[in-house]
Amino acid sequence: MAAEYEVQFTTTGRVPARDRAEFWTDHVRFNHGTLDYSFPHPDEHSPAGFAGATHVQRCGGHQLVEFWSDRITYARTARHVRGDDDRSMRLFVPKSGALTVTHDGHALPVPVGHAALVSMARPFELVHRPQARAWVLTVPEGCLPDRAVADGPSVLDLRRGVGAVAGTMTRALARERTSLSGPAFVAISARVIELVSLALADTHGHIRPGGLQAVAAAAHAYVDERSDDPDLTPASMARDLGWSLRQLQLALRAAGTTPAELLRNRRLDRARSRLEDPRWNAVSVGGIAFASGFGSLGAFGTAFRARFGTTPKAVRAAGPAAALNAAVSPAVSP
Repeated sequence: MAAEYEVQFTTTGRVPARDRAEFWTDHVRFNHGTLDYSFPHPDEHSPAGFAGATHVQRCGGHQLVEFWSDRITYARTARHVRGDDDRSMRLFVPKSGALTVTHDGHALPVPVGHAALVSMARPFELVHRPQARAWVLTVPEGCLPDRAVADGPSVLDLRRGVGAVAGTMTRALARERTSLSGPAFVAISARVIELVSLALADTHGHIRPGGLQAVAAAAHAYVDERSDDPDLTPASMARDLGWSLRQLQLALRAAGTTPAELLRNRRLDRARSRLEDPRWNAVSVGGIAFASGFGSLGAFGTAFRARFGTTPKAVRAAGPAAALNAAVSPAVSP
């Protein structure tokens, strides 16, 4: 059953003043999990008179919250991390005012035009001034590599390049909240996360000069080395390379393929080479299929015919001489 798309507006203005701090605490915990809260000193603003509001969009594991409120400090502690094992991330995008994210004693200002990515699997603090407005995008576990925040929160520049596109799409996602379907909201949220991944890679050097081409080249080299492993999958490939699956898919899409297609074609090429190699004559067609990483003889045969237009047995029967002739014969125009 498809997840339901929810759009909700919540405000402390509908709650008695004495109950607002507790109401806000419960509301934010429902959206973001376990946190500690530090309201301003009563001499500055009374917690009893605390004011804030949110627009929440949610479908499945994807969520976008637009909020404004009086000054407050949110703290995600080591105790919280141990208690709920939440490994998702949050992208904080100021709309007006400024946020400050603190990790391990280091404060990172996040002004308008920037964004901060934090992991719920690591302690952090978030504080903002009165009447600040911001968006908070939930990044479900596994959508971005953990290395993106391995050294603490990452601050992105949303004023230019890929970051600017991600910021524009975030604003549009919020603005069109009532016009979207659940699948559309999830799809656009996923695209924003892909763009954030690229912006982070450019910021931290995870993608070296050559950009997506470098990621694709690394994937090709990895598959060349490991394609015989029947347990190798697109997900495990991305994990071993240190990328998210989404980022790997995006890089290979730019190169005209997909992780699954790259892996399948490399296995087929290797299997055909072995079928034509006299040193493999004593190994059955099924044995070559399994040695080349295929888990099913039927799937191997179907994929082989689709790629080469012939059968594995026919290739073996033709022998290495036919393969050599095909490789050295000049092309003849009709």
